[in-house]
Amino acid sequence: MTISFLDVCFAYENFGSPSPNAPRPQLRELNFQISAHEFVAIVGRSGSGKSTLLQMFNGLLPPARGEILVEGQNIHAKSYDLAALRRRIGLVFQFPEMQLFAATVREDIGFAPEQQKLSVAEIEKRTRQALAQTGLPEKFLARNPLTLSEGEKRRVAFAGILAMQPEMLVLDEPTASLDAAGVDEAKALFRQWHCSDKGIVIISHDADLVAELAQRVLVLHEGAIIFDGSPQELWSDEPEGRALCARAGLATPRATRLQHLLARRGWEKFIAFHALLFYCQAAFIS
Repeated sequence: MTISFLDVCFAYENFGSPSPNAPRPQLRELNFQISAHEFVAIVGRSGSGKSTLLQMFNGLLPPARGEILVEGQNIHAKSYDLAALRRRIGLVFQFPEMQLFAATVREDIGFAPEQQKLSVAEIEKRTRQALAQTGLPEKFLARNPLTLSEGEKRRVAFAGILAMQPEMLVLDEPTASLDAAGVDEAKALFRQWHCSDKGIVIISHDADLVAELAQRVLVLHEGAIIFDGSPQELWSDEPEGRALCARAGLATPRATRLQHLLARRGWEKFIAFHALLFYCQAAFIS
């Protein structure tokens, strides 16, 4: 799957704001392409348009101008099947309550497979597999999802998307409300998903998470993309990189800060040499 944004613009004023007090981010002349095998992070200040952009991936919000293409087809053309697209691109919102509606976790996770007209046995299989992938025990299947903790709700919402077995995951702050163990489980799941040659797009304010997992970073600032490149390029210790991060309000990952500090003090090569020496000694002993 390849999704392309061509000169895409959006403003809530064009379609009606969701509430009178809601922020009104605008997207301006967005041009980029994401393929199924990529792991992409979208970062930027609050209100820069990140969550709005995510809702455009599967057609929830149409552009005011420009086109969004999936495999060369305009997803807002009259003949395009948006329902089929939403089964191929799984979207998880920042607030899991927006996706939880059934009386039990089992019903919630199994809803999408049921809409795919799968057999009862296949629905149950996918429901249990998806729940296990998110690290929740089977006893949760009988629970009311709205009685769960925020972290548990997020996992159930995520499981509901995994049960569809989509080709691409689009996740808004996927590790918010998770404890350290939950974050580690989420990272492992993201790696597993990506290794299966499926795409992931995340929004995250967690610079450490982005630097550790993402291959590519898009920086949104006031609705425009001001950077499109690797985490290493974004968080370089060059004046241009520091200025861009300051402009977009981006924190520097902890490991990167340490690396920059060591490099400035001339310790980086010394430590790298001794790490290599230790590795060689360990390999010889084994």
